[in-house]
Amino acid sequence: MNLQSIGDLAQTFKLRQQNVFLKQQMARLTDELASGRTANLTQQLAGSFGHIADIEHDLVVLQSYQASAKDAATSTAAMQAALDTVQSLAGDLGQTASIAGVTTGPAIVDSVAVQGRGTLETVISAFNTGVGGRALFSGTEIETAPLASADTLLNEVRLALAGALTASDVIADLDTFFDTPGGGFETLIYQGGTAFLSPYQLGEGESVKLELRADDTAVRNVLKNTVMAALADDATLPLNSGDRVELAKQSGIRLLTSQDELVGIRSSLGFAESRIEQAAARISSETSSLEMARTNLLSIDKFQTATELEQVQIQLETLYTITARASRFSLVNFLS
Repeated sequence: MNLQSIGDLAQTFKLRQQNVFLKQQMARLTDELASGRTANLTQQLAGSFGHIADIEHDLVVLQSYQASAKDAATSTAAMQAALDTVQSLAGDLGQTASIAGVTTGPAIVDSVAVQGRGTLETVISAFNTGVGGRALFSGTEIETAPLASADTLLNEVRLALAGALTASDVIADLDTFFDTPGGGFETLIYQGGTAFLSPYQLGEGESVKLELRADDTAVRNVLKNTVMAALADDATLPLNSGDRVELAKQSGIRLLTSQDELVGIRSSLGFAESRIEQAAARISSETSSLEMARTNLLSIDKFQTATELEQVQIQLETLYTITARASRFSLVNFLS
């Protein structure tokens, strides 16, 4: 009978190889037990990666939609806050100025003008609002504040009103300055872009547009009528007291009338906010469903994994015992 045996060096190598293998198995099973997911995708999916690849792709796409929806929600919220400030201040100034025809005298005119200048500064600041370094009301020119300062606007308007002798003249010249295409407002005051930003993508074939710039007609009207109030007491205008009162009163009437335009803008923006919120909820739901499907594909049987881990631990302990005993062999022990 032939006997086969391996030498001591080969036996040591074999024991070390088995030790490395068992440690690798223990590390894998420990990780799987901790994460609840398989570490061997090929075995888990039987070599078919199509489904998991589709899930991963869809999750990446949803992440981009989620980021877009978040950006849109942030922008619309900031725009609503700015418009709320403008509407509130314009309404307050309108109420104060509209009573100029009832309460006559220079005091009411001075009061309207002071309030008008303060309102103009705040309104321009609101429309120059930016989020994350981007101007919200500048269209495509997101790095540029859309409106020049209140002082610049008043100085340019004063130049445009040179020669105005009555309240009617001032109002007509203000209409020309603010409303004429290519006129003073567009060339000297509005500094934003003439195009809107691309729509925010919220899903396949679904998007939302935020088409509102500081050169919108409603914005021009608020600025024009606020400037009208701010210049009611201006010394550069050769108006008599009656014309100054009339200018203050007309600014108030027009500011109150323009409230409807602001309400319309805010209503449209509110509709966009609602769509964004709905899209964000849908994206979150779809993401959760896909993540659950991915988990089901990659999840392990924790009971079976724990059993396998215990078996590997036993094998490793047995191997350590065998290795320890083999290392104590000697010629004396062998011959005795």
